[in-house]
Amino acid sequence: MKRISIVLMVTFLMTIIFNSFPSTYAADEQYPGFRVKGRFLYDKNGEKTILYGVNKMIIWTDIDGVPSYEEIAKTGANSVRIVWGITGSAEKLDKAIYNCRLNNMIPVIECHDATGEWSKLQTVVDYWVRPDVVEVIKKHQEYLIVNIANECGQTVSDADFKAGYSLAVSRMRNAGIHVPLMIDAPSYGQGIDSLQANGPYLIENDPDHNLLFSVHMWWPYAWGYTDQRVKDEIKQSVDMNLPLVVGEFGHKWDDTAQGAIPYKTIIEQCHLNEVGYMPWEWGPGNNPQTFLDMTTDSTFATLQGWGLEVCITNPHSIKNIAVKPASIQKGIPPPPTPTPYPAGNLALNKPIEASSIESNDTAAKFAVDGNGDTRWASVSGKYNAEYINVDLGSIQDVNRAVIYWEDAHATQYKILTSTDGTSWTIAYQQYNGKGGADEIKLDKTYKARYIKLECSQKFNSEWGFSLWEMLVYGPSVASPTPTPTPTSQADMTISGYIRPDFDTSTSPSAVKAGYKVEFGPVSAFTDQTGAFTLANIPQTLVAVPLKVSKDGYLAREIKGVSAGDKVGSIASPLEIWAGDISVNGVQDGSINMTDVIALAKGFNAVSTDTQYIDSCDLNKDGSINMSDVIILARHFNKTTSDYPSYAK
Repeated sequence: MKRISIVLMVTFLMTIIFNSFPSTYAADEQYPGFRVKGRFLYDKNGEKTILYGVNKMIIWTDIDGVPSYEEIAKTGANSVRIVWGITGSAEKLDKAIYNCRLNNMIPVIECHDATGEWSKLQTVVDYWVRPDVVEVIKKHQEYLIVNIANECGQTVSDADFKAGYSLAVSRMRNAGIHVPLMIDAPSYGQGIDSLQANGPYLIENDPDHNLLFSVHMWWPYAWGYTDQRVKDEIKQSVDMNLPLVVGEFGHKWDDTAQGAIPYKTIIEQCHLNEVGYMPWEWGPGNNPQTFLDMTTDSTFATLQGWGLEVCITNPHSIKNIAVKPASIQKGIPPPPTPTPYPAGNLALNKPIEASSIESNDTAAKFAVDGNGDTRWASVSGKYNAEYINVDLGSIQDVNRAVIYWEDAHATQYKILTSTDGTSWTIAYQQYNGKGGADEIKLDKTYKARYIKLECSQKFNSEWGFSLWEMLVYGPSVASPTPTPTPTSQADMTISGYIRPDFDTSTSPSAVKAGYKVEFGPVSAFTDQTGAFTLANIPQTLVAVPLKVSKDGYLAREIKGVSAGDKVGSIASPLEIWAGDISVNGVQDGSINMTDVIALAKGFNAVSTDTQYIDSCDLNKDGSINMSDVIILARHFNKTTSDYPSYAK
């Protein structure tokens, strides 16, 4: 067989795969809100809209956007690129989007967790397709844009970029998300060549044909960028009809002369060519590049320097060129309904002190104000213990506490009680805190007037300790249930197939190699390393016979043992086999892009290359050929249990 390139192979394979995805939304149907046609964005009424706004690090500052949105709106901006993350709850996401729309600006929500890390693209998509997050997106779909992943990847090949984002877009469309999706360039957002090379392909493979592309022009002169390069790249994008936005840029990368960025040319060329732009960042909070802060305290009154120029004074500034579509200036949706904290909180609005505060906006009082959008934060960069101490007003019976941690949570902390504020008793101690909504049951009921939370180790040493709210309860109040948080991977029920190369003689008699097992949650039976052990698997283990497909993919031999054959004893840790390709004996338990790439490499390898024959010859005919491509495409699009059973 004549060898073909990996790029062509992956492209062909992805065509097979994604053409077989069921689409719940046809491209010629009515879009729910904004849509992309050609290189322009149009609102639901067909009004052309060019995005001129700013970036704001909402997830790390005023998470509900108050007061930042109101201050940003004073510039005339028609949009805000909202920095977000997978730790943000659906409820807080709802508020962040709503408050932006309340100020008559288009919310462009982006997820920051995959910055520079291509391997995390699908992890970010996992967040977007979560049912509670999809519900929020649908609620705001008439005016929302989702920027899938901020600056995902460093050096990313064209084949990987196409395959990765084709999968990401397909997953989001099939989850019911039909707003415009914005895709950042690789190379930390700077790789405009990749957008120009791969953008048309991705648009064609999007069932909705509703994509925008964002380049981040962190293009200092020191790296060889010039004003002419800005002009040329924007012109090239316009000439090829690419729906482009300059999603980030600053006025300089560092304080050297060559660290300057041609930002005046950027905003000029964007304006002259009807290309949107969004400078980074409203501020404050850029550390250590504080010179990028457009404001000193997030208010319009402190808009300064280059920020004042790009927002107000330059002829091509936001104030002078931004236009808000009529649909954004009316029809404000009803506000989201917050989930109330459980009643009976003894600490609510009680006097409180802190060892330190980051700013007046993160004072100790915000830890007990009953508002989940305000928080206490200690001084950044300190490594010694920090605390907050609340005075309940009188001696109370206390046996429970609930802490709603912000991202910069404590991994090690204590809860101490006191009747006089002088002598303290340790009522609870945590050595491996995970953050989030942390419900704490004390070992007994304590008599206490003062409750102290003492934090000693941080999850992120760059910031201080931070929490949204601390609640305290006594035995007379029913056990409070924290606001639901996303199920972590460690709490999910796991199912899979026992790998045929693992022995099962010491396992329950119903379980053997090649059988599907369902068990969980993982946190109930894993050790500190996350390893599965037979002794800790719940006794309710259920075995379901594995359905073997006609092509023989799931019946292939591994180490001489066919799926369904019973052998030896289960090793520790227990490994789960989900029928994916194994390169050098490493499996990840799912059929994903890793398998696509592995098969593409195997397809191009000589037939004697055992590294790929063993793992990629899916029908075991002794060679890697188009039959294997088709097999993987079929399995990529369906769970293995969907296949009919055939006699071997």
